[in-house]
Amino acid sequence: MNQEQNFILDDGEKSFDYRYYLFLVKKNFYIVFTFLIIVVTLASIYAAKIPNKYRATVQLIIERSQNAFIDEGWDDQGISNQSWTQEYYSTQEEIMLGSPILKEVSDQLKLKEYFETEDDDQVVKILKGMLMAKHLPRSRIFNVTADTTDPRLSARLATAVARAYIRKSFQDSLFYNQEILGWLEQVEQQGNEKITIEDPFGNIKMVTKEELVESLPAIQTDTTLKELREKESGLLADIESLSLQYRDKHPEMIKARASLKFIQDNIEKEKQVILRNLKSKARGKFKTSPGRIIEEARVPEAPLPAKRLMMVLLAGGMEIFLSVLILVLIDYFDDTIHSMEDMERKGILLPFLGPIPILRGKYKTTDEVLLVTSPAGKSELAEAFRYLRVAINFSAPPEALKVLIVTSCLPHDGKSFTSQNLAASLAHDGNKTLLVDADLRRPVVHRHFRLDNSSGLSNYLTSNIDMEAVTKETFVENLFIIPSGPISPNPSEILGSERMAKFLEDAKSKFDRVIIDCPPLTGIGDGFVLGSLIGHLILVISSGKTPADLIRHTQNHLEKSHIKVLGTILNKMDVERERHGGYTKYYYHTYNRYYTRDEGV
Repeated sequence: MNQEQNFILDDGEKSFDYRYYLFLVKKNFYIVFTFLIIVVTLASIYAAKIPNKYRATVQLIIERSQNAFIDEGWDDQGISNQSWTQEYYSTQEEIMLGSPILKEVSDQLKLKEYFETEDDDQVVKILKGMLMAKHLPRSRIFNVTADTTDPRLSARLATAVARAYIRKSFQDSLFYNQEILGWLEQVEQQGNEKITIEDPFGNIKMVTKEELVESLPAIQTDTTLKELREKESGLLADIESLSLQYRDKHPEMIKARASLKFIQDNIEKEKQVILRNLKSKARGKFKTSPGRIIEEARVPEAPLPAKRLMMVLLAGGMEIFLSVLILVLIDYFDDTIHSMEDMERKGILLPFLGPIPILRGKYKTTDEVLLVTSPAGKSELAEAFRYLRVAINFSAPPEALKVLIVTSCLPHDGKSFTSQNLAASLAHDGNKTLLVDADLRRPVVHRHFRLDNSSGLSNYLTSNIDMEAVTKETFVENLFIIPSGPISPNPSEILGSERMAKFLEDAKSKFDRVIIDCPPLTGIGDGFVLGSLIGHLILVISSGKTPADLIRHTQNHLEKSHIKVLGTILNKMDVERERHGGYTKYYYHTYNRYYTRDEGV
């Protein structure tokens, strides 16, 4: 139980390795930097082409409304008590930048010609992007601001909007006073019949005198009427209660109805008084505008700060963020192995023998390479195979290491290149080494060593010839090769035959080391057949190509076949890019610096 808890804790600690992600960015630094330069350059060009904008502001004050019909309540001086709410301010801001005012401004300044369009709606849309109306807190002052590329247009536009708003407010005030006053006089002549009214927005309604009077804010907010209506409601409730006990002609019922009639008469009288006062105020107070300009807009002398540097920095920051995000996502969905640390992070619990650096410079492709190892070789490749030789020697008891199978999960992972140079390295160490090309389907060893392949392993396994008849010497001291021979139609059968078992016994008795170049394990059973005869193998993984899921699948298959993996070799590893930690950081870099010094230093 404790071991399981420790495993969970260790797994949780490794869930986010910030050093790995820093390494990931460092590894792809030139890609990120290149795109950063491109994005910053494009952003700089775009920012440089942005025209300067000029801002002009006009300031106007909106006085308290003196419209007797639309205010919600009046004090002793006839001034509204409740018309200055945040909703009212927001409404005025919307009116200032509404389509009616902007269309009037467009016609006045001939903006359709300026913007080269005949569409009024298009002009209004453009103007809304240039204009801003803002109420100053704790005041009745509004600022109307215009931002354009023409300083004179900015000043003219802001002033024109303010004046158009003042004119509209004055016209609305006149409309309400005159129209509603006319409605009331019309109702007095027509009695309680329904009449048609139209508000300034074109809405048409059919109302009676009673409905029109009751809808007036002055009627709804009058305190005397409120008290009378409360008494009326109380009397109605009393009458309803008395009716349950007495008949209609009972003195208590008569008294209650008389009181109710008295209250209702007073309500009607109070309404008439309010209406007379409203008509009197309306006749004398509709000749002034509720708004006026207190500071004219001036032509701006300097443009607004364009914030071009901020735009460039923002573009650069976004590029870095997106590049890092893309790198992280690519790494997250990349199931291949790039380094020893990758194997650990992706749960591949196999012994690691070492990496083989990617071929650079004069080594172009694996097929063109014969050998990169030599006794005096000081390249990273030569040193890598010397290190592999040492690692293999310590991976198992000496007797188990006499015969080694080198294979891979997929073709082109570099198992032939690895087996050839590993065999040469063992031979350089003084071991009498035999390299056997057991890939009877696609042999390559004879081609790399420029040997005749007319006779080889397949001949030995299908006839009674001796091993010496198919063994060939090479230009490498202590290294002997048995090529594959002619391609066999049934390689799995002959590789699993008793003749192959005898071959292995003879080889172990005649050579210090036997390296077998075996076919890939995926989709082909040859490697499992040979692995069952020997009991272990070495697995070559191609950096950046072999999927981790395939390696785990192959590992499970080998375990079921009771074949042990002595270790894995990571081939074609880009040491410069994968220098993250552990072996790749400290070993190769240190070795390369040491052996590239002048010998006299």
